[in-house]
Amino acid sequence: MTAPGRSAVIMRNGAVLALVVAACNHLALPEGLFLALGMLTILETDLGGGVLAGRERIIGTLLGLLAVVIGAGILGGLSSALGVFVGLTLVRLFGFAAGLTSGFVVGGHMVAGSLMNHGDAWWHYVFWRMVMTILGVILGLLVSRQIYSQRSASSWQASCDGWLLDLARFLERLPAIPEPEQHATSLRERRNGLRRQLPQLAAERTLIHGEPDEAVLRAQEQLQHGSTVMSAARDLCLLLRQEAPAAWVPPGLIPRLLDSGRTRIEALIEGRDAPDAVADLGRCRDLLSAALPESPAAPQDARNQLLIASRLLLLADALIRLPRSPQRQGRPATGR
Repeated sequence: MTAPGRSAVIMRNGAVLALVVAACNHLALPEGLFLALGMLTILETDLGGGVLAGRERIIGTLLGLLAVVIGAGILGGLSSALGVFVGLTLVRLFGFAAGLTSGFVVGGHMVAGSLMNHGDAWWHYVFWRMVMTILGVILGLLVSRQIYSQRSASSWQASCDGWLLDLARFLERLPAIPEPEQHATSLRERRNGLRRQLPQLAAERTLIHGEPDEAVLRAQEQLQHGSTVMSAARDLCLLLRQEAPAAWVPPGLIPRLLDSGRTRIEALIEGRDAPDAVADLGRCRDLLSAALPESPAAPQDARNQLLIASRLLLLADALIRLPRSPQRQGRPATGR
């Protein structure tokens, strides 16, 4: 599923929210604005990000309600300023205890809006704001899942495929690639970005299937083995620039392994297993394992040579274990 353009998403979500606000005004729903804001929280991102954002908004609203009840109900004799101070402090403490990253802001708005603007009628405000927020989040999830959706799985996999393709290009240009550290740093930052998006992917798959499924496990495996390929390739690039492989390394084994690895990654991005490349990687690994000397002849050079051999073995093993991407209709054979 191809993600729509950003302008199309803005226009589409704006139209949906305009209809929701008009319906709330027509039905005279108390605090109906927060129903629209709850939907906006879900619809402005992909389904996985919407699940997390909606959860934060609901929990933050409930914590804000609790803080208002304590600040205004139990400690009702306090001055307005002191009540707001107590309420905001409680929201912050509750947010830390609940592990919120942004939901405490919603709770803070609830405290300030009720105690500063609604006086003795705070209970009416917080009750209907809580109801409309929960209803808006639920409606947003239904619309995002059933009518139209930007899926985390699709965008995550597209980003991961681009990262893997650049790994293949890194292998293709090894060891002559200029500034290997800079390229490795860029690849590492993109890998870290993919890791940060895993909670969204897991939340989306849990909402759709009831539990994280094979897509989440495959994503974790792609990052794990792709990270090994990235680290081994970086080390090889630096080691091979310092010195040539020892005589006991089979001639032509390194270019052969790198070429099979590149072919393997490109096939995985297309959704194929590339059995010929896998078999050749296995043969390269076996040849290198058999060629390793029991006692290196030159102890002063042994460390670098064994490092080269270990990185080659790690690289081959990670390339063999790397899972393929799910094949999607309309995916280009190669490219970002």
